[in-house]
Amino acid sequence: MNIPDPKTFTDPEKLRKLMANAVRLGYPDLVFNCQLRIAELVGATHEKGIEREFWTALSAAEEFATAIKGKTARLTKVRAKHKRVGAQKVLADAAMEAEVSEGFAVLVEHGRADLSNEAIVMRNEELFSVDAVNAVRKKLMDHNVSAEALEAA
Repeated sequence: MNIPDPKTFTDPEKLRKLMANAVRLGYPDLVFNCQLRIAELVGATHEKGIEREFWTALSAAEEFATAIKGKTARLTKVRAKHKRVGAQKVLADAAMEAEVSEGFAVLVEHGRADLSNEAIVMRNEELFSVDAVNAVRKKLMDHNVSAEALEAA
């Protein structure tokens, strides 16, 4: 069977159709790759740097939540906070939370910790407080995530 590569798609709606077929046919890795590609396309509409990384990660988290709930899920509180304070503050506050997000667990499970909020903080640690960076390091160590796993793919 010829399975299309989601990385070649530029239309989120076509990716959603591919993803629906992958769900129906039982291809969880293809579903995950479609979700990530949709997130990359959303991120690409934002300025390169921490904003793009933030929006890619947020979109990925929303795609995962949508799949779990079976209906469109938006992280409205995160979006509203971003609108008020920006990506850097949202990421800094998330870094200081005791637990990691469900999205983090999904990304680590699929070998894509590089798309997590924690990875964004580590790649841009000069923008964050020492406390935030140390909190992220502890979370990563607690979940056996190596520094190499945080490099952008």
